Amino acid sequence: MRSLVSGLFTIVAMVCMIVAVPSMWVSQRVVSTEGFAASAADAARNTEVQDYFAEKVAAAVVDQTSVPLAGTIVQPLATNYARSEGFVMDFEQIARQQHDWLFNAPGPDTDTHVMDVNITPMVNRVLATAPLPTPIVVDKAIYVGIDQHRLTAGSLESSGELIDKTSWLTLIGAAIAAVVALLTANRRSTVLAWLGVGVVLAALGAYGVAQYINTLAGDKAADTDEAARRTVEVVADGVSSDLVQVSLIVGAVGAVVIAVGLVSRVVAGRRAYSY
Repeated sequence: MRSLVSGLFTIVAMVCMIVAVPSMWVSQRVVSTEGFAASAADAARNTEVQDYFAEKVAAAVVDQTSVPLAGTIVQPLATNYARSEGFVMDFEQIARQQHDWLFNAPGPDTDTHVMDVNITPMVNRVLATAPLPTPIVVDKAIYVGIDQHRLTAGSLESSGELIDKTSWLTLIGAAIAAVVALLTANRRSTVLAWLGVGVVLAALGAYGVAQYINTLAGDKAADTDEAARRTVEVVADGVSSDLVQVSLIVGAVGAVVIAVGLVSRVVAGRRAYSY
């Protein structure tokens, strides 16, 4: 009876682990606003992302402000800004806006396929470096619309809530089931080895989710303009690369747990044989 109970709880723990690792990562790094911004910030150092926003900011300065600067003067200033740490900080704010657009229900007058991002801080940073007789600060909001086509405002709200709940339930379930499995086991070393297998399978699942993120991002951004599409792909690549690193660490931990379980089983077997 003890073996049956231990076996059942071991299976439950393994299943929960397989779900918990990728879902918890997605919850903390994608569904979470802070995690999403931190994940996207790395993409701000990519030249394609920098060039895309430099072009948008330069156009906004020329077209949406009354500042007497020609486009030929603004573009180099915008490019220099995009290569700075200030752009990285401002890009995090853009990421927060994108997160809000995806994970919060849209207002009644919102165009559900066009994401309007406020680039006023970016414009002001560029103007701060412009050769003007007196400093100029834009105090009105300047928005740039990015047509998402296959994404809609608030489309990830319910998915985000589901992932949050699933990640915590499976994490708690994995911990409780693993403890019960070990406490009721006749051969704890064997159960420990199987739990290690569960951790390795969880790592493989996380790696698969990382690959899916890249595929999904490419599919959702397929109909946008080239620059915007590449920006989405770069951000998704940075996010998925982080999950790949997590999966490698988790896989290594699982391999160690398996090794400890097998070694403990061998040692216990030798002790029993010696008696």
